[in-house]
Amino acid sequence: MMKNSKSETREGYLWIFIPLCAADFCLFFSNVICTYTLNEYGHATFWDIEFPNRTVSNNTGVSLCDTNTSSQEYQDEQVVQKAVSRWNLYMSIALGVPLVLSSLLLTSLSDYMGRRPFLFLGMFGICIKQLMMTLAIILKWNLYLFMPFTSIDGFCGGWAVQLAIAMSVVSDLTSAGKKRSFLIAVLSFVIGVGISLGTFVCGFIVVLLGYDYSMATACGMAALGFIISCFIPETLSKSERKQHNFSCMGNIKDIWKFYTEQDSNHLGSTRWKYITSVFSFIFVIMGKIGAFAIETLYLLDWPFCFSPEKISTFETVKLCVSEVVILVGIKVMQQCLTDEAIAFLGTISGVSGYVFFGIASSPIYLYVGAVVGVMGMSVIPMIRATMSKMTSPHNQGAMFGSLAVVENICNLSGSVLGSAIYSETVSFYKGTAYLVFAGFLFLAVVLLMFLVKDSIQKQCHKGYSPIS
Repeated sequence: MMKNSKSETREGYLWIFIPLCAADFCLFFSNVICTYTLNEYGHATFWDIEFPNRTVSNNTGVSLCDTNTSSQEYQDEQVVQKAVSRWNLYMSIALGVPLVLSSLLLTSLSDYMGRRPFLFLGMFGICIKQLMMTLAIILKWNLYLFMPFTSIDGFCGGWAVQLAIAMSVVSDLTSAGKKRSFLIAVLSFVIGVGISLGTFVCGFIVVLLGYDYSMATACGMAALGFIISCFIPETLSKSERKQHNFSCMGNIKDIWKFYTEQDSNHLGSTRWKYITSVFSFIFVIMGKIGAFAIETLYLLDWPFCFSPEKISTFETVKLCVSEVVILVGIKVMQQCLTDEAIAFLGTISGVSGYVFFGIASSPIYLYVGAVVGVMGMSVIPMIRATMSKMTSPHNQGAMFGSLAVVENICNLSGSVLGSAIYSETVSFYKGTAYLVFAGFLFLAVVLLMFLVKDSIQKQCHKGYSPIS
């Protein structure tokens, strides 16, 4: 029988959870504005570097369907695109490599030192990065100086560690039950809204105010998030922390133990469930990132020929509606389904959406795909919640740290894989990439079936005890 809400949450948890949501909203809103501003500023700057004597008209309102591929402007654009892509690759490495290292260390350190110091550290790194980038844009510093600024963010933990610490805080506030799953879903919803609003707002700020004000806006939002995080108290008491001395190799072993050894101190923890959950997480994240990497090009091209404005509106509406439906849907489905079953149904929804995108021959297929795939990303908070419930309180940071490492690696490799598949298949069937990523999600469906079966068996055996 499910515990009542009082026993599932710490007293006064909303006074911690609401500021946490507000801080993470600011962080991801800021991060999206920073990313889009950086990409557009890099594109404009490389135009000046490659063709200093040319004045290029702004063609952002024209889709690739209207582009004359034999024109000189088109050929020049390909030169700039190549330079920007290479620069973006260097920037991704400058952020991704330190993030993998900080993911291994910082989240696990929070099990020893508490969550609060690392909430500060993550926000501090983002503020410093964006402050330096704002100065670099105003003073027109060399573009390659942006890489060490990005590395500062990576070594301080960036968005990945910040998200892992936030999830650990939610776990500290709740017992292993449906309340924890729902609060994780709420936090994911708030982050999703921050990302979608940041995406929508960024273009207007750049056009109306310029790159410097856009980056300054990102920096200001990050600073606001830092200030809000100052009001979040420590959630991991000293009695709940790990007591032995921290070591880097010992920490890596602790993370590795989740997938190689049973946790004798936590009866809900089994090795096969950790492995199944993390591989489901990998397939879903790879599918999500891979599709995200190609979606803009896919929508710009024939037969859809979406304009950039239409793409922005379509993506924002799709994401916001999905986040709202997921949040409400999880709350409703929790009345009769386990978290594993919700993840299973959500992944089926994601597969269906990607199939419609893959076979699309007109925009109507895209709209149908967005509708049937609306619950697709519910699997991510549900897997986080499922793994959290299997983990002892003093190991939450290490567990979410392992997911942060996985997520970073998937972010680095997923976009490369998506771009590679799309470039090799666009000439004969442009929807191939979506069908491939639907296959990735289908693999997650198969794995989640085992978790659903296990949860059903536990529900059937609930209330029974073995005969002695």
